[in-house]
Amino acid sequence: MDYNLSDLKKKNVVNINDGKNMGKITDVIVSFPENTWESFIVGDKLKCLFSGDTYIVNMCCVDKIGEDTIFVRLNPNRKKEKAEDD
Repeated sequence: MDYNLSDLKKKNVVNINDGKNMGKITDVIVSFPENTWESFIVGDKLKCLFSGDTYIVNMCCVDKIGEDTIFVRLNPNRKKEKAEDD
């Protein structure tokens, strides 16, 4: 299935390992010249300004994209900004 970034940015990102709502996609990381979408950056824009709760999520961590939610599998013990799969 194909998705565009503007639609994905409207969905909440939830870690299914701990049930935490991580926020919404704020940006993506694209690899060049491979032209692949490597990962995306997630965080609540308002909270990010004050607490720095941002996460980098590899595409291999995406478990399912639903109608309103993107489910990801991340280790709940990982530090912020390092939420990539091992």
